[in-house]
Amino acid sequence: MTTGEEKAVSWADRLSGWMEAMAPLFDQPHLASVRDGLIALMPLLITGAFSLLILQFPVQGWLDYLDTNTELAAKLWVPFNITYGLLSPFATISIAYSLARRRGLDPLMPSALALLAFITLVSPITGAWGEGGLPGTYFDNSGLFSAILVGLLSVEIYRFFVERNIVIRMPPQVPPAIASAFVALVPGIVILLIAWVIRVLLDIDVAGGIVQILSYIVPAASSYPAAAAAETFHAFLWTLGIHGDLTIGIVLQPIWTNNLVANAQAAAAGEPLPYIYTDLFRSYVVPGGSGATLPLAIYLIRSKSARLRRVGWLGIWPGIFNINEPITFGTPVIFNPVLAIPFIIITFLNTSFAWLMHVIGFVTPTYVAAPWTLPTPILMYLATGYDWRAIIVGLMTEFVIPGIIWYPAFKAWERQVLEKEGGEEAVAPTGAPAPAR
Repeated sequence: MTTGEEKAVSWADRLSGWMEAMAPLFDQPHLASVRDGLIALMPLLITGAFSLLILQFPVQGWLDYLDTNTELAAKLWVPFNITYGLLSPFATISIAYSLARRRGLDPLMPSALALLAFITLVSPITGAWGEGGLPGTYFDNSGLFSAILVGLLSVEIYRFFVERNIVIRMPPQVPPAIASAFVALVPGIVILLIAWVIRVLLDIDVAGGIVQILSYIVPAASSYPAAAAAETFHAFLWTLGIHGDLTIGIVLQPIWTNNLVANAQAAAAGEPLPYIYTDLFRSYVVPGGSGATLPLAIYLIRSKSARLRRVGWLGIWPGIFNINEPITFGTPVIFNPVLAIPFIIITFLNTSFAWLMHVIGFVTPTYVAAPWTLPTPILMYLATGYDWRAIIVGLMTEFVIPGIIWYPAFKAWERQVLEKEGGEEAVAPTGAPAPAR
């Protein structure tokens, strides 16, 4: 007869097998390159967002001063306009660079050629297209998905020619930099020719068509059902030992980035913010890290189990800055139904509560890019353009909701740990970590 322990082991083994089978999907080169390329743009967005923070600093005297000094205000808008306004060209380079590295290519020329193709494809054709310049209608977030498509296809075309040696090879005596440039010549001509034929010769507005299609997809992917399902699934993946944030980010990072930039541009124009679901909205969902485990860390440092106290002290300080792997892996939450179930439930409840606060107009949607490692109340105050109510929502999702859910789960898990330890753990003072053994 199979014992309960053997059943548990076989259950974990089965989950491990599923994880190994699913791993290639989560690291699919194109999807992972899109995710990594867009994440790499966060420093640019944060830098540009400083303009919004300065322009909207909540001191009435400063705001009145800007109203009467339009020349200074125009200069302060420049960092925002050259970062958010050129999001798509930056994304083309970043995504192409990421994929080229994954494909084992020197990423410089594939990235440059991808940018060349993108500019050709998204620039509108006018009567004096060659003489009048290239007005970039889709250089902001409206061209983001075109940038993704062009970045990926350009690298794959480049790779096709290089792997089949359909390139110009220079003699060994030629300096490597010059030789590499000639290698890129044939695929570069082909990439530009394809883009030119599509946009100029055939007059096919690829970017406009993509925008039209996305006008149906983005709102659906930005809705509450989509957000609740995605965030609950992300928490479930964590309980299996799979990095849930990166996994759903493979698909949703373009949506999050598009929505954040659209909100920022709406705020800059004084218009209503169109989207709730951005990557910074997720800081309401996962304050202190996925599963909102900061209250659990607080409970752990007061545990009767020395091992759990050590985990709590290891996890509480990173948790303040939204890094909670010590708690997730050390408690553990992974493969542990006692803690995995509240981990998933809290994620769903946080998503729902934060969404409700936006729907009733209690809090401003996020639109200012800020470092996700800031403590949640500070992060949300900045991300919402100094909306103090965001601090309240952040405290609710970081401490109140998860604190209520985590406590009975913590006590249940503590009892199991103490039973397993045979009551040998001594109770250490709660004001300091238990000594290591």
